[in-house]
Amino acid sequence: MSAATSKIIVILAFLCLMIAAIFGLLGSYKVDALRTEVASANAARDAAEHRRVTQETELKARETGVAGEEAKIAEAENRAAKAGAELAQSEKEKTELQTKLQEKQNEIASLQKRIDEAGTTGKPSQKLAATSTPEKQPTSTSPSLEIKAEPAEETAPPPRQPKRLKTAPVTPPQAANPPAAMSISSAKALAVYAPLPDYPREARSRRITGSGVCVVSVDPGTGNVTEALMAQSTGNQTLDKATVSAFRRWVFKPGKVSTVRIPVDFTLTGAPY
Repeated sequence: MSAATSKIIVILAFLCLMIAAIFGLLGSYKVDALRTEVASANAARDAAEHRRVTQETELKARETGVAGEEAKIAEAENRAAKAGAELAQSEKEKTELQTKLQEKQNEIASLQKRIDEAGTTGKPSQKLAATSTPEKQPTSTSPSLEIKAEPAEETAPPPRQPKRLKTAPVTPPQAANPPAAMSISSAKALAVYAPLPDYPREARSRRITGSGVCVVSVDPGTGNVTEALMAQSTGNQTLDKATVSAFRRWVFKPGKVSTVRIPVDFTLTGAPY
């Protein structure tokens, strides 16, 4: 009995150990699964936090851009308001000058009328003296009254006309027989690349016009422009720079020309050619 009992106890103990081992393995598997889930949750949380930070950064950048655009709009509105005030001031000054000019013209007309009236009143007295003179008069005649009309002087100088900006023409080196000036269309027929001069916006807005002649030196071998100078200035430095800058980029057909004189004409109604 004792031997059988001891065997049963050993078997039961072994079974308990096996059951404990099995539960231990299951517990370790559950712990590993929980750790994996916790790690995944932490990774998802970190990703969400990163996205939130990125979105906040983008939102701040957009707010900064919007603020910058609003500042530019406000600055443009201030400039427009300032330009409008200057235009109104210019119109007011123009009206005042026109009023003063009209007043001076009225004064001149009034003075001229007085001079004419004085001349007409002198003529009847001269006629009366002529009719009262007998046919035979001594050689000595009485002095006649002569009325001279002096031009009326304006008390105030006329309004000054705006001076046109002028620049001294740059004289290129002259050849023995300088070539005759050809039109832009004729010069373009000899070129393979011929961008036209642009009318500068500043000059157009200020209604600045002018005409001149540009001398272009060409390398006969390659057709590239080596030098461009204003033989006759347009009268404005900005127009001269635009002309020279455009003609320096021209490329002519090799072997066609060595020097070309091209006239330009900047007007408010057309292109500079």
